[in-house]
Order: sequence, then C-alpha cells, then structure tokens
Amino acid sequence: MLNPGTNAMSDESNLVRRLTDATTMLVVSMLCFTLLIYIAFGSTKRTYEQLLVEKSMAQAELVRTPIENYLRPGLALSQYTGFNQLTNPMIAADRSLISMIVDHHDGDTVFIAGDAKSRTLPQMSEAEDFKGIATLRKSAAVMQLILPLKNKFERVGTLSVTMNRIEIDDKLAGEFRVPLIIAVLASIAFALCVFFSSIDSIYRGRRKVAAGFTIAFLVVAIGVISAMIAVFTHGAESKGRALADSLGQRLDDIPQIGLQFDQLLGLEDVLESYRKLNPEISAVGITINGRVAVHTDRSKIGAAWFSDSKFAEYRAKLTADSHPRAALVILSVPRSFVFWQVARHIKNYAALFVASALVASLFLHLAQVMRSAQVEARAPQQDWRTRFSLDLVKPAFFLAVFLDHLSYSFLPQLVSAIVEKGGDAASTAALPFTAYYLCFALALLPAGRYEQKFGSRTMLVASLALISVSLLAMTVATSLAMVVACRAATGIGQGVLFISVQSYIIANSNRHERTKANGIIVFGYQGGMISGMAIGSLLVSETGPSGVFLLAGMIAAALIVYSLSLLPKDQIASAALTQQSGANSGQIVWAQIARLLRDFQFMQIILLIGIPTKAVLTGVILFAMPLILSANGFAQEDIGQITMIYAACVIVSSMVASHLADRSGACRDLLVKGAALTAVGLLLIAATGHDVVTSAAQAKVLQTIMIILGASIIGWGHGFINAPVVTHITDTRIAAEIGPSQTAAAYRVLERFGHMLGPVIMGQLFTGMGASPLVLAWVGIFIALMGALFYLVNPTETAERRNEEFAR
Repeated sequence: MLNPGTNAMSDESNLVRRLTDATTMLVVSMLCFTLLIYIAFGSTKRTYEQLLVEKSMAQAELVRTPIENYLRPGLALSQYTGFNQLTNPMIAADRSLISMIVDHHDGDTVFIAGDAKSRTLPQMSEAEDFKGIATLRKSAAVMQLILPLKNKFERVGTLSVTMNRIEIDDKLAGEFRVPLIIAVLASIAFALCVFFSSIDSIYRGRRKVAAGFTIAFLVVAIGVISAMIAVFTHGAESKGRALADSLGQRLDDIPQIGLQFDQLLGLEDVLESYRKLNPEISAVGITINGRVAVHTDRSKIGAAWFSDSKFAEYRAKLTADSHPRAALVILSVPRSFVFWQVARHIKNYAALFVASALVASLFLHLAQVMRSAQVEARAPQQDWRTRFSLDLVKPAFFLAVFLDHLSYSFLPQLVSAIVEKGGDAASTAALPFTAYYLCFALALLPAGRYEQKFGSRTMLVASLALISVSLLAMTVATSLAMVVACRAATGIGQGVLFISVQSYIIANSNRHERTKANGIIVFGYQGGMISGMAIGSLLVSETGPSGVFLLAGMIAAALIVYSLSLLPKDQIASAALTQQSGANSGQIVWAQIARLLRDFQFMQIILLIGIPTKAVLTGVILFAMPLILSANGFAQEDIGQITMIYAACVIVSSMVASHLADRSGACRDLLVKGAALTAVGLLLIAATGHDVVTSAAQAKVLQTIMIILGASIIGWGHGFINAPVVTHITDTRIAAEIGPSQTAAAYRVLERFGHMLGPVIMGQLFTGMGASPLVLAWVGIFIALMGALFYLVNPTETAERRNEEFAR
C-alpha cells in the first residue's frame, strides 16, 4: 500500500514540473511573437513610408508644376503668387504633412506653408535619390523630399516637402496595439496548453504542444496581417488620390486653352509613361461626357467608361461640371495591390515560424531536462548535470551555430561595400571568407590536443569568449583588415567549439547513447543554420548589420554563463577515450593524411567530389549568391530565405540518400547524381542572367522561380553527397588499412580546402567577368566535368564489398 505522504510529494513534484514547462513556454512564445510583431512593424513602416513618400511626391508635383510654368518666361521666384492658396489646403487635409518650403538657390527661404519652424534639412551623405526627380532626406522626426525648381535655363531654387515620421509611428502603433494584445493572450493560451499536455508526460502530449504553438503563431500572424492590411489600404488610397490630382493638374491646361483631348497626338504615350512611373497603376484614361477619349489601352477609346469592382478608381476633374465637354482623368489601381503588399511579408512569417518552432522545441526540451534534474538532484550519489550532460550541451551547440549564421544573408554585401569604400581591389572581398574557413580548419587539430589537456568544457568556454569578442568587434569594423581579423578569430572560435562539443559528447555518452549524441550534432548544425539565416535576414532590415552582430555577441556571452553554470566539470580523457576520439589527435591525423594523399582512389574522391562540393557551398551559396541577388534587387530577407530553402533541401535529401545508401550500398551512384544535380542547379541559376530571360515578360517573377528551383536542386544534390561520401571514403581499401574513423577524420580536414577555395575562386571570376549570374555557368560546367570524370575512373562498388568492410 502506497504511503499518502509519498503520493502528496509526487503530486507536488508533478505540479512543479508542469508549472516549469508552462512558464518556460510562456517566455519562449512571448519572445517569438514579439519578434514577429517587431519585424512586421518595421517592414510595414518601411512600406507605408514609401507609399507616403510617393503620395507626397505627387502633392509636390501639384505645387512645382505651376511654379515652374511661372518661372519659364524668366520671372523672379519671389514674385510668384498663389503659393499659400495652393499648399495650405493640402497641409490642412493631411496630418502627415508638416510643411512645404520654397528656398532660393542662395539658401534664403522664399515661401513657407505649414509649420513656420520647419526648415530644409541639411545635405546628408545618406540622402536617397528618388526616381531621379527628387532627393529624399531623413531624420528621426521627419522625412523630406527636395525637388529642384527650374526656369527655362537653370535651377533657381528648391521645393521641400516635409513629412512627420512621428505621426506615422503613432498611426502604426495604434494599428499594431491589437496584435500585441493578441500575442499576450496567445502566449498565455499556449502556456496553458503545455501545462495540461504535461499531466502525464510532455512527450506523450508533444503533438498537442506542437499544434498549440502552430495555432498560437497563426492567430498572432493573422492579427498582424489584419493590421498591415489596414495600414496599406490607407497608404494606397492616399497615394491614389494624390496621383490622380497630380496628373489632373498637368492636363487641365489643355481644355483651358481650347484644345480637345481626342485631337492631341501622343497623349496616350504621355499617360503610358506616367503609368510606368507608378507601376501599381493598371490603367489611365481621360473621359469626355462619360466616354473614353484617351486611354493607355487603345482598344477602349470611344467606348463608355466601365468601372470594374476589381479595381479602385481615383478621379480628378479637368473641367467644371457645367462644361459642355466635361472631362475627367481616371486612374485604376487593382484592389489586389494591398494583397500583394501583404503577401510579400507572409513568406517572412513562414520563415520566422520555422525558426521560432525550432527554438521553441529546443527550450521546451531544456525545460524538461531541468525538471528532471530537480528530481535527480535529490539523489546525492550522482551529479545531475553529468546525468543530463548531452541534453545540456544541445542548446549551447545549437545557439553557437545559430549566431554564426545570423550574418550570412548580408555579410558578402557588407564586405563588398567596405572594400569599395576603402578603394581595395574587388577580388579582396573574398578574403574574410577565406580567412574564416582557413582558420576554422587550422584550429581543428590543435583544438583536439588542447582539449585532451584542459578538458572540453574549458575549451568550449574559451571558444565562446573568442567568438563573442570577434562578433562584438564587427559592430565597429570599418576596414577590410579589421573584418578579416574578426572573421579569422570567429573561424578559430567556431573550429575549437566544434571539436570541444564533439569531444564533450564522446566523453559524456556511452555506447547506447551514440545515436542520440550524433543527433545533437545534426539538429544543432542544421537547425541552428536555418534559424540563424531566417532571423538574421529579417533583423538586419530593422537593426542594421551592427545590431545583428551585437545580438550575436551578446548570445555568445550568455552562452559562456550558461556553460559555466550548467555543463558538468571537465573530465580529462582516459587512454580508452583517446583511442575512441582519434580524430582529435593531431599527430595521428597528419600521419594518416600523408598516407592518404598517396592513395589514388582516395584522391579521386576528395578532388573530384569532396572539395568541389564544399567550394560550391562557400563560394556560390554563401558568397556569390547573396551578391548576385542583392545586385538584382532582392531584399535581405529574400536572400536569407533562398539560402534556407537550400539548407532544407540538404536535410531532406540527406535523409533520403542515407536510406538509399544503407539499403543498396550504391554510394558511388549517389555521388554522381549529386554532382549532376549540383551542375544542373548552377546552370539554371546562371540562365537567369541570359538575355532571353531578362527580356521576357514578367522577367523578375521568372528569375525568382528559376533561382529558387536552382538553389533547391543544388541543395538536393549536396544532400546526395554529404552523407554517402563519408561512407564511400570508409569503404575504400586504404580505409580498411588505416581505419574508417581515421580516414573519415582526415577527409573532413582535407575537404576544408574546398571551403577556403570557394570564395577565392568566385572572387577572381567576379573580378574578371563581373558579378553576373552567367559566371555560375562556368562553375556548373566544371562540376559536371568533375562528376563525369569521377564516374569514369572510380571503380564500381558492390554491396558485398561494403558488407565485407563493415564486417572487419
């Protein structure tokens, strides 16, 4: 019969466990949802501000056009009349407008409407060119469009239109207040879901927990999307009305001087040019007494104007209502314009959901470990940290990989900008990447020796300290030399960290836990890479590169505290362990490398498959692709998400390839297929730079599809190579003599040369041929040739041979 006191203690422990799980997930979900709202707010603000700038540009044209008409005969700017009558109604009706100012070319203010304290902002180096017509200047409080005012011969002054950014922020904050409340309620609901799902075991209720997180995320995303629709609708309507008024003013002189619209040649071309300047406009027409006189679609001329419910229409009168030939100019804007503005952001939320789900699952698992640790802590015979050492190191490795990949979507562009600003050769942009991979590789072998001397936890903490310092230094790096030094230090830190985690796992796992131990490496690297690229590519638009590096450095510093607090103390490896971890012995590996370099079959694999594959990863996917995509107008988040697609395809195809290799033993055929797929993907991306594609209708859409498909094919090809190539290496005769683990370790060291060579080769190709997608065609041809050569010279393997090797 059970003791009632024991039952009470068990119930209390169960309640504490459930509260711990729920509280952890409440914090994690709030962080995820807050990040979603923060990114959505920032991207919505940028788009909304762009709409308002374009609207203000149309309003500025309403003012500039009559002033320049007055100036053309040579009249003085100061003698113009009617400025306040024209501008005051606009400012009174538009809360985002602060003032309109006319300055003489010598700097003296001639006219000012609106806030009398407002003045033209000083010239700034970061001022943006706006459609080649105006200059856009920004401060924390205002945005200002500066338009030139010209007479027939020269520039005589400027027109400044000032917009209130604080008013914009207030409007957005009001719209996003509801999603923020929804996020709080959704987090509480998810925490309750975790609480009740963990009554028996969180692992039994993990499907409910996963479904709960998904539903909560979708509810918050729907709230965010609703807020975005409201904001974009308001912005689109304001812009549409301003564009119609601007075009109407340009055309209203025609009936006033007695001319008729349908008798003017080339007016359709004028309207078409205006439509192209504002691509959201689908059609522009002029009607006289309800019938179309001029239209961008010539087939509609002469017919009655037809209003389609799929389009929003904005009208401006060209004549008085009582005029016998009453004329209107009408702009049609698809109502789906707002939908597409929102749809551009939905893919960002999908990427953020994947990253958030990985982080949430990681911390939910950690919460379970800590809960179990509370029970284990009551057993003094064993340190609970030793009992759960594998689970405790998992977040450290995941977050270390995560912070390393936060900058991958924008680092090539950042380095290229620093190189250009410093006047260095364009090819030197590859140096930071080469330094990173070179130092990563060079750090592997000495890290193994020092780990055996000082212990894995000590080396892990030291590597995190180096990573943290180097990432924080990147926030102030302005020269190529400093960037190279920072990236080299990060490479050393990541190399030491990898060996430290690997050694830690070996030291703290037994034979029955090896699958779990290997899963930590796989999940940590792939999950950290995907999450880092997703979040980094979205954050950089809000915080800038320095903000992302600051966040990464702070995460590394926090991991130091975590490692010292929770990871068990170092245990110096025993002789048996040293034999197990032969990959960590520098002398052994270098001796085996020297022997392997004399083996013909090993050299075929490393030179024809291994090194080229890694060169494509670092040279094309991580270095060249971001530069090419950025040059073609892709946003940072698009670049990060395309790289995510590549990584996801690697994960899926690796699982498929591992299954096929285990079942058939045909690793050679998988490697050939992987090389062929890599070549096809590269050639597909290269084709986006061909004239046939760039000149096609909807070229941007076609290029995007081809790039995504090409990156997916390359990822699928690399998945066919990553796992089978190690199996193929360990099936060789030389591996039977040296040992599979030593051969695999030597191969991993040598393939780092591919990591180093990739950025160098692409940098030289870009220097000689330009940063064009067409350059990738040469890389694709080279990979295809290497794959074909490997197929021809590498002997066919059999399942019997493979089984024989495994039997040894």
